[in-house]
Amino acid sequence: MLNIFKTIKRQIYVLESKLWFNPFAYCILAILAIYICYLIQQLNINFYSERISIDTVNALLSIITKSMLAVIVFTVGAIVTAYNSASNSGTPRILAILFRDRASNKATSSFIGTFIYGVIATIAIKSGVFDKTGVFLVFILTIFVFVWVIFTFIVWIDSIAKLGQVRTLLTKTESQALTTVEKYIKNRYQGCNKLIVDKMPKKSIPILASDYGFLNDISFENLNEFCKNLGAKIYIVKYKGEHLASSEVMAYIKCSRTLTEDELAKLSFCFIISNEKNFSEDPIFGIETLSEIAAKALSPATNDPTTAINVIDTINRCLNCLFDSNITNKQQIVYKNLYIKDISIDRFVRSGFEYIRIYGSSNLLVAKRIQKSLLHICKQSNDENSKVIASYMENCYKQANSELKYTFEKMELQEFIKSLKSQ
Repeated sequence: MLNIFKTIKRQIYVLESKLWFNPFAYCILAILAIYICYLIQQLNINFYSERISIDTVNALLSIITKSMLAVIVFTVGAIVTAYNSASNSGTPRILAILFRDRASNKATSSFIGTFIYGVIATIAIKSGVFDKTGVFLVFILTIFVFVWVIFTFIVWIDSIAKLGQVRTLLTKTESQALTTVEKYIKNRYQGCNKLIVDKMPKKSIPILASDYGFLNDISFENLNEFCKNLGAKIYIVKYKGEHLASSEVMAYIKCSRTLTEDELAKLSFCFIISNEKNFSEDPIFGIETLSEIAAKALSPATNDPTTAINVIDTINRCLNCLFDSNITNKQQIVYKNLYIKDISIDRFVRSGFEYIRIYGSSNLLVAKRIQKSLLHICKQSNDENSKVIASYMENCYKQANSELKYTFEKMELQEFIKSLKSQ
């Protein structure tokens, strides 16, 4: 049952990213609104005004149906332009976040729903379905729709004007990245036991990837049920978001008997592989997207190091969650037969800084901010992680020292690092 709810939740999340979903829902709502007016009329309630005639309502509905078509075309054109601008100034990966922009989706859905409402209401009134009470109810509903559309349009204009700006892209991406990282911290092991790779049983049977792509989800409930029936244990060595090649090892199973190929294939299908990454399930993807925005800002065509520096600060805030003791930890073991490893701090750090290191090492200001940010993370990490981050920090320094053009810049960077470490 839990697995069914999770599947439904995941499908709803996917549907919400589709541009047609909200407009379709608003169309259904518009039809229901007219039908509710008809049902109220059937109660034989005398609720009308002699001043409101059918001609008045028809005139209002005519304005709605004629104007909404033009507004819809304008809206779609403006949204497409904003998406193209966002893709050019940021990264195409951010479109997955923008498709969920509530203001744009709400505006488009409202305008299409209003148009459908106008058409359905006009047909209903001209066909003689409504009496005086019904016509008056439609009039009140139409006035409400007018106010709603005007308010939505004003809010949407303010939103669409900012949608393609880099600042807006950073804010939306940071919000998504923070949400996913916090979700990961609260449940690092997804309800499974913590896997210590060195203690994994020998002679375990590998479970191989059935396709080429990204690991988007894992059906833990099905895997755990399989283990219960066979008295087995499964050790998952890949985390959501990792790239897999066909026949790459995703997990190992320790069982008292030899498993058939069909059984191994069923286990493999519990690992859902997709062609694209998923922001909701992959705690790394949002941080990678931020890094790509910085790389785009550092390209010669854009030449905007300030944006790259802002991205570094944003990534630092996201990674800071990994060490935040105030975030409630809910590591409850639900799947007792499953073991999974957590994501190393090193992977988070490299995902956030690798593009910036590659494209920004030749800029003194960017190189300084990289060192400052990495040192901040290093000081918060435990001994094992701090050594890895310190090594990566040293590599970043070596590349910057190699790519900086002038000797005085190299000296300044060196002195800056010394002053940071002495604090």
